[in-house]
Amino acid sequence: MYDLVEDSRDILEINPWLAFEDRDQFDPIDDGWITVYRTGHKTTDVGSEVVDQGFRVHCFLVDQEDLDAFSGIEPYGEIPKFDFYPMAYGSRRGEEYWEEDLTQCIDGREAKRFVMKFTKDAPLVDTGFVEYHKLVEREKRNFERYDTDEKVVRFPADKWNYLSSQSDHWGLDDTILSLEVRASFLKDYLQERGSALVLAYFQSRDVKSTEEDIQLPDEDRESFGILGGKATRGVRRTMPGYELHWFCPIHPSDIPYSHEETLRESRENLKFETKQGYRFSKQEAMREDGFEEAGYRRPAIGAEDVDEALNYFGWTFFDPEVLEKYRSDSRGSVSEWSRQGLQIEWLDKMSLRAYRNDEDLIVIIVDDLAKIPDEEIPHWYQHNTSPRGEIPEEMITNYIKAEFVDSESPAQAVINAVTELDTAFQEAYGQRLYRETGEELDAERLMTLPRNEREALLDVMSKVDEVVVENLDKGNLEAQLPDDVDEDDIEGEKSALWEFVRELSDTDKANEILTPINSVHDFRQEDSHRRVTGGWSRAVQAIGYPEDSTGFREIYRDTLRDTAASLREIIDLIEEQN
Repeated sequence: MYDLVEDSRDILEINPWLAFEDRDQFDPIDDGWITVYRTGHKTTDVGSEVVDQGFRVHCFLVDQEDLDAFSGIEPYGEIPKFDFYPMAYGSRRGEEYWEEDLTQCIDGREAKRFVMKFTKDAPLVDTGFVEYHKLVEREKRNFERYDTDEKVVRFPADKWNYLSSQSDHWGLDDTILSLEVRASFLKDYLQERGSALVLAYFQSRDVKSTEEDIQLPDEDRESFGILGGKATRGVRRTMPGYELHWFCPIHPSDIPYSHEETLRESRENLKFETKQGYRFSKQEAMREDGFEEAGYRRPAIGAEDVDEALNYFGWTFFDPEVLEKYRSDSRGSVSEWSRQGLQIEWLDKMSLRAYRNDEDLIVIIVDDLAKIPDEEIPHWYQHNTSPRGEIPEEMITNYIKAEFVDSESPAQAVINAVTELDTAFQEAYGQRLYRETGEELDAERLMTLPRNEREALLDVMSKVDEVVVENLDKGNLEAQLPDDVDEDDIEGEKSALWEFVRELSDTDKANEILTPINSVHDFRQEDSHRRVTGGWSRAVQAIGYPEDSTGFREIYRDTLRDTAASLREIIDLIEEQN
């Protein structure tokens, strides 16, 4: 139906192919997509023949009750009538008028626009379809779901740009342009509107040169049915070849499944394992189906001790990579609001509290599957893992003891320490130490590694260095140094900080306090490929790890906590002096 000839394997015999003898294999749904617009031609040299295919395919919507009537309409010569433009011109009672080109009438029945054709621009799928599915145009006429990036409408934008730049297409072998819609999303839309889709389909097949004897029938036209719609085949005697005119009806029931049905299948059938070994789908969690059999109490009250109360909840574990999507996309965010607590946001559709345990796994209670949008359930299911490690202490404090927690994540500890040091410096010397502090700093950039990889560690450490070292106001630091310190000998911000701390204490103390900050700086130089001899080794060993350690998340946590502690030691020195 839409197959294009690429080589001789696509044409076993020229005469049956020309005559559309393959029409019993036609299917408007190709790998989950429906072509709703196609124009252009393609000429192919297959060795013994040179063949040409031409297409003109448009579509329109009809009321479902009118579909059978359209299926019997003679298509020959009618296909071009279903080009819908943005505006239509006409006259009424001697007066000219322009109106939006929304409908056309054929045999007393209404055909409604689904694709808008432009004279000089690319075809555009119905804006009602775009709005219904909340699509955004990422590239010319390519539309995706705003929340999942799932492509719903696709179009060869680069090819269109090239073809539209040509004054004419004479001599071009391939000018085919197709606009395709994902069938499952189309089904939802058709059902919502009570409509069916009709493809106004035209294809020509010609042979430009061949060694075979082309056999054409005496009759110029022949009609037959294809997939419940009337088709007429015409003979093209000059090329020679054939052309096929066809109204192809597509009822919503002809499309195997809708997008909503896919979401429902995920909601009902993807089951998440809990610590106790039970499995629940999102829908079961929403309805609390099976909770009683699993021993989960709602409300979760009446336990005599913490150990009993723990069994009232279904603890569900995920590998830490589940967070990477929400950290790396501007539409989402992950914040670490305590040592173990996380808040995960996705657009306006998800706000989920989670916790990180001693094995770096992400833990939620099974009830909170209800807070994950249906579109996101497969992502979380992919990262659901067998329980490992303990239930996070802070999760027990929040859910079992119903108490608040007061702790810092490693990232928040650094930002708080930077802010506190800046405040202490201002109070003592009347100047700022850091250019940015507190909420001016992006805590999410410093968050726990989504992947336990060396590259991820170095990337985060570069950002920590920006906050702790590069963010320092070197001039204000140097202003507090004694006159006998030669500023020309101070190479950068970190060197100025060391001189400042040395003046507040002594050389040994300054070296000790700046050890984790030096490690951060060494990591940053590794990341920027300005490798220092022994930089990696010196950095990890200073934090207390062997050079070949692969516990990158542990290195991250200890480095940031030690850095925060060092900054707070500087605060103590400032306060002691003043």
